[in-house]
Amino acid sequence: MPKMFGFSRRRMKLGRLKGHLHDQFHGSRSPARTIKRSSHLNGEDPVTTSVSGRPDDLAWRCSSDTFDLNGRAFENSENWAVLSTEGDKPVPRFDHAAAMVGSKMVVFGGDSGHHLLDDTKILSLDKLTWDSVASKIRVSQGGHSPKFRPCKGHCLVPWGKNVIFVGGKTDPPSDWISVWTFNTETELWSYVEVKGDIPVARSGHTVIRAGHVLILFGGEDAKGKKLHDLHMFDLKSSTWLPLNYKGAGPSPRSNHVAALYDDRILLIFGGQSKSKTLNDVHALDFETMVWSRVKTHGHHPSPRAGCSGALCGTKWYIAGGGSKKKRKFKCYVLTH
Repeated sequence: MPKMFGFSRRRMKLGRLKGHLHDQFHGSRSPARTIKRSSHLNGEDPVTTSVSGRPDDLAWRCSSDTFDLNGRAFENSENWAVLSTEGDKPVPRFDHAAAMVGSKMVVFGGDSGHHLLDDTKILSLDKLTWDSVASKIRVSQGGHSPKFRPCKGHCLVPWGKNVIFVGGKTDPPSDWISVWTFNTETELWSYVEVKGDIPVARSGHTVIRAGHVLILFGGEDAKGKKLHDLHMFDLKSSTWLPLNYKGAGPSPRSNHVAALYDDRILLIFGGQSKSKTLNDVHALDFETMVWSRVKTHGHHPSPRAGCSGALCGTKWYIAGGGSKKKRKFKCYVLTH
């Protein structure tokens, strides 16, 4: 039986997760299929807890708002530093995606404010130099590959020397979510022929990687419908599988942030629902496949969507974002 995730501290098997794929629990399949979703499992109230199971052990605090305009060393501080870069710099954009592979940051696509973009840029952090990469596509064994479309609201996830591209809003639009890989050594894009229960096309979703598995949550479809479905993509077999879970789970949303905590817990923060901007925190324990609402204390961030998040050890940094009325610039840290 193939191993699932390859966790460093808590090993799990793919079969255990597959056991949740077709049971009686809700929240699994692609939104293209109509499945009634009950608000609570067996009529129970949603669980409210801390990530570790103990209440009140996660705390928000507001990080420093100061900027170091000289770009001095900032390894031991929480000050922002404005980095001076050279080379072929990207044009201004939003709704793009970025991923780190070694000392390289790969940036792809986004919205210039006038049109969608399909350019690939690489920032070398060793030299602080930007390079443009021609969006060359490796021809498949069948002799052809689909066209790489301009895109926004997609996800980029590092995997070895590759970057995995998942989903996004394209022009023209597509019906189903697409997966591509970018090899940072050959600088070639490759289309991935996927199998399984392929999720409907979407943007503003999140994708986290755990070993050779990707976990996709939420987003919005081409008609603007907010989603809260959960899917797994096996990178080795290129297969999509829907995931079932227990607990109410996060409400449908897009433009939230996600992180993998302690090698076993998926964290979701904020985002935009159909009617409001959110600032709640939810956790999915992969060992039990139970969603819970995370209880936190401290200086809570205001509701926001479109923010960025980075998990550093036991600290989850949340920066930027905002609502339709106001942009947010403060950085918050959720600590354990």
